[in-house]
Parts: sequence; structure tokens; C-alpha cells
Amino acid sequence: MKFQAGTAVYVVGFVVFLLVFSFLLLSYTRRVDGTSMLPTLEEGDLVVLEHASFSDVHVGDIIVYDPPCSATGSSVIHRVVASSPDGFTTRGDNNPLPDQDPSARIATGPITQDCIVGKVVFVVPYVERLASLPYGANYILAALIFIAVLYSELGGRGKAEADSEQPEERPEPPPKDSTTAS
Repeated sequence: MKFQAGTAVYVVGFVVFLLVFSFLLLSYTRRVDGTSMLPTLEEGDLVVLEHASFSDVHVGDIIVYDPPCSATGSSVIHRVVASSPDGFTTRGDNNPLPDQDPSARIATGPITQDCIVGKVVFVVPYVERLASLPYGANYILAALIFIAVLYSELGGRGKAEADSEQPEERPEPPPKDSTTAS
């Protein structure tokens, strides 16, 4: 294996992509704190969100909402358990009461559009735990760069490149006729 300039360009491009992707991803992620969503979400999981309008959210979806709907003063990640024209009723999977119950002291009322940060589209377990280690983000970035280089050197060759490495087949010349002209 020899290191080629094309590989360097590929790796640099991939790193730039990762940095931009990470910035965008971090804009739409939240870390799970607490146990209210067990067993669905564990503390330290990273949830990835998509922007959701009121009409995009349905009963059963997990949403993130912020104050003023949150009585806790911070973001809340809970499941929608009911819907009404006034807003959503939410509850943590591990909680006995909905957030809107006065004794729960989690939400100030129905969750309205202006409080919805987004809808959870997938969960990345363990990544947040790794990133919270000293230099954790560096380990993740180093692992992704290593995978990119390994892929480009071993398995990322295109069909045209793989075909060019095979010996070229040349047709055999026709056999010479043993008869001579007289």
C-alpha cells in the first residue's frame, strides 16, 4: 500500500465533512440526563432531533421541549401521550404521572409549538459517554479518520480501479497455417 495524494485529499475532505456535520448535528442533539425515559433512553444517550411543527408530532413520538413549557428550567425529553388543540400531554416512560400533572412539576401546561425543539428521530447510545471522557471527542474523530483511511486504502477502490489492476486479456493470434504456397 502506498499513500497517494488522492488519499490525502479524500481524508482532508472527509475531516472537513465531519467537522461541518458535527456542528450541524450538535445543533440538533440533546444528551439524556436522568432516568425518566428508561428503558427507551438511558442516561448519557445522545438523541438526534429533526425540526417538527405541531402537525408533525403524533401520540407516541418522543419530543424535546424547552421553557416556558418546562417547569424545570431546562430541556425535557419525553413521549407524547395525548394531543388536543391546546397542545400535547407528555410523560416520561418511567414516570407514573404525565408532565402536566401539578404534582409532577415538570411542565407548566400543554406543550405548544413555541416550546417544541424537535422530534427524536434516532438515538446514539454510548457516544455521549465516550465523548465525556477526557479527550473523548478526539478519540471519536481519530477513529473516524482511521476508518476513512482504511476504507480508502483497502476497500474503497472503485470498479474501474479494481478492473485496471487485473491483467489485460489479449486475444491469441490465429494459428499459422503450416501449408506453404508453391
